[in-house]
Amino acid sequence: MSSMSAPHVLAQDLPEIGTSTSVGSVRFAGLLLVHAALRRDLVRLPGAIRTLGPRDDDRGHAVVRRWRFLVDMLVRYHEYQDVRLWPTLRRRAPELRLLANWLEADHHDLEQSAAGTTASVLEGALTRTGTWSAAHAVEGFAIELQGHLRIEETQVMPAMREVIESDAVVGTLPDLLRCIRGDTGPGTADILTWLLEGVPRRIADELLHQCDDTVVRHWPHWRDTYARVSDEVWGDPPHTV
Repeated sequence: MSSMSAPHVLAQDLPEIGTSTSVGSVRFAGLLLVHAALRRDLVRLPGAIRTLGPRDDDRGHAVVRRWRFLVDMLVRYHEYQDVRLWPTLRRRAPELRLLANWLEADHHDLEQSAAGTTASVLEGALTRTGTWSAAHAVEGFAIELQGHLRIEETQVMPAMREVIESDAVVGTLPDLLRCIRGDTGPGTADILTWLLEGVPRRIADELLHQCDDTVVRHWPHWRDTYARVSDEVWGDPPHTV
């Protein structure tokens, strides 16, 4: 079960999220969901790796799949930011141009670090040798990523709130889904269930109704399938309240 409590699932340490009575009042909810999902998994993965036993073949493969999915989502999120966010920020808040340039460059560094961490995860999860070393590598990567996310939350998002219209689609969940799902790899079901894991049901329902009718119709099946898949990794299905 997630170690992060539901009220904080949208963005850790951001008081406006989780205390809001309506997610519709939260700017850039799609971006904050990605931040929370990345943090949530990176908190849990080291423990999942450390507890792998000699006979945990299936669970080891499930851990690898989860890690690869997380890295894929990180890369897709970076591409979304590089195409959708930074160009707009450079035009409308030129004083942040250098910061946007640095964040874009740091995307490459983070992806290189993730690729290096993958080798440790593969060895630890698939052979169950060096599991503590693999867990430590994931923790080190999490520290790197946390610093990057906090800069976005404390320096970039406040500026975005000032220069991007309140009704703009950029940063919303539907816009994020439209841009990061692809013809190959994870689709809407995989991405959405990952983003909404642990989100309080009233907030999840409101977010879902910002998406199209197909998403709303298929959501119960997607959610239940995701719970079974997650159980292979963590041992406990995700819960909502």
